Amino acid sequence: MKSAYPLVITSKKLVLYSFILLMSHCKDTYDNTNAAADLQVPAFTETGANTFGCLVNGAAWANFGEDYIPSELGGGTLRPNLVSGSFQLNASNGDSVYYATAALTISKKGTNIRQEIMLINVPKSGNMVGVHQLTSSNYLFSYSNFVTGITYSSLIRNPFIVAIKKDSITTYPNHIVSGTFSGTLYNKDQTDSVRIVGGVFDTLVQ
Repeated sequence: MKSAYPLVITSKKLVLYSFILLMSHCKDTYDNTNAAADLQVPAFTETGANTFGCLVNGAAWANFGEDYIPSELGGGTLRPNLVSGSFQLNASNGDSVYYATAALTISKKGTNIRQEIMLINVPKSGNMVGVHQLTSSNYLFSYSNFVTGITYSSLIRNPFIVAIKKDSITTYPNHIVSGTFSGTLYNKDQTDSVRIVGGVFDTLVQ
């Protein structure tokens, strides 16, 4: 009687190859434009919900979408964009800094038609609750568009406002930082700007 072992190996390889083919095809067909059409700014919370959103020139912007991560074996996977909050050291002056980042990726049939990221950084000195004016001379708010290659950021003459409403350790080491933001950002040559209002963020720093 012939052993079934070679057949098992063949079946496993077939499943693996089918998965790789599926993931390769996923990049070419993935489309989240319908979901993006309903994009809304999340409600303000103080629970560590890892949310982030605002209005950019009147249009809703929020953490949304996935990035395609290629695999060494071929194909790849879709990795959801996640809001991130962290405390890091500023390499230039040794200050402790709170960072919050969020990303928006909209894909149409495998091509990113929008790929953007927003970044808040606020100096961490004791409890951060209060109003912070962010400028390019110290800490800033930036909004980068990777499709156009343009980054907008805060300026000294027109500080961007971040109001931190909660800076609290719940159950160690879980640390909630949440608040609101608004202001005008400018491109490098200051020939263009974007107006951001109604901004909210709620991060769980672990």
